[in-house]
Amino acid sequence: MSVNTLKIYEILSSSLPEKQAKSVTKAIENALEEDWSSKKEVIATKADISKLELKIESIRSELIKWMFIFWISQLGILSGIIFAMLKLYFR
Repeated sequence: MSVNTLKIYEILSSSLPEKQAKSVTKAIENALEEDWSSKKEVIATKADISKLELKIESIRSELIKWMFIFWISQLGILSGIIFAMLKLYFR
């Protein structure tokens, strides 16, 4: 029993029989454990989401960099094709 449930047991045992006080205290302790475990899962999920957001941000910046490189390459290739066509046309 934790300190909180021990205090609850002491309060309940003064007004209830010992067996009932123990069972009520155990039920409260189980409810608190379930609540705590669900909160731990939520905290773990929030930590996972935070890691995922950081990863997405790094991938986003990497994607923008490669898109810019692609656009510059396309511009260079298109300029070369236009220059070659104009050179052939005005010969």
